[in-house]
Amino acid sequence: MVKKWTLTIILASFFCLNMQQGQARQIFEGLDFNQGIWAMIGVPIHNYVAKPIQEELGTFITKDLGFMKSLKQDWDFPITFDDDCDHHYALKVYKNGQLVRTIEMNLHCGYITIDNLSYTFNPKEFNRFKRHSKAIPWSRITFKDMNTLQNAIRVLEKNDDIFWYEDVSQYKYSGFFMLNINNLAWNTNTDSLMAKIRSKVEEKTRRTDFYVREYFRYTEGETMDIRYLINCDSEMARRLVKYQYLPWRAHLPNKNSEIHILALGIGEDEYRRLMRNR
Repeated sequence: MVKKWTLTIILASFFCLNMQQGQARQIFEGLDFNQGIWAMIGVPIHNYVAKPIQEELGTFITKDLGFMKSLKQDWDFPITFDDDCDHHYALKVYKNGQLVRTIEMNLHCGYITIDNLSYTFNPKEFNRFKRHSKAIPWSRITFKDMNTLQNAIRVLEKNDDIFWYEDVSQYKYSGFFMLNINNLAWNTNTDSLMAKIRSKVEEKTRRTDFYVREYFRYTEGETMDIRYLINCDSEMARRLVKYQYLPWRAHLPNKNSEIHILALGIGEDEYRRLMRNR
């Protein structure tokens, strides 16, 4: 079997982007809460300094658009490099059921992390969620074969009240290949870079049935390297690379391999009942 690292390709000539961010960031920049159906879900993360609010709120959801708009207006924070503490919460932002942003929060050292960059954050701001959210259940589901995984995704995505902790779009395709973008400025606008990558792949293949996600990021000094995973079928992959594409079995290399997915909004017992009835 071809090792996936041998399929990494460098197409940096496609993406001569050097889009700079300022030293401050509006945390919800680029999200238009006037368009679509929005939800925010907070998921507590184990931290060496536990906070009472983690027990109080647990895993929670808010669909209060007025509240979201007020956060967008207020949350404009300066960058910080004092970010050596662990996080207490992952705040997941969804549009029309699709994950569009992940914001990690430290409520002890006081910072927010997005795209591997951190910003000063007053932990008292997190208390605003108390009045605008409600608790929801969650399930950690384990899969050992792709057919079962893909069937579960199809079933659960029919329910508008179930959300994925991570984007599961990658599992809907038969294979993938890698793409490296190297020597970017450390503060490159990665949202714009992602949009440019999608545009270039569409231009090269004249197809839109693929999925791009960031797989790995490395920052050293003032430069940054990003590796992207592009999920697609074999025909499309061969239009872009000369190598054999990787089937999804590469993610399950032996019978003991597993994929774990966190589903938000459904408990484990409810999930089992739902799947038994299918």
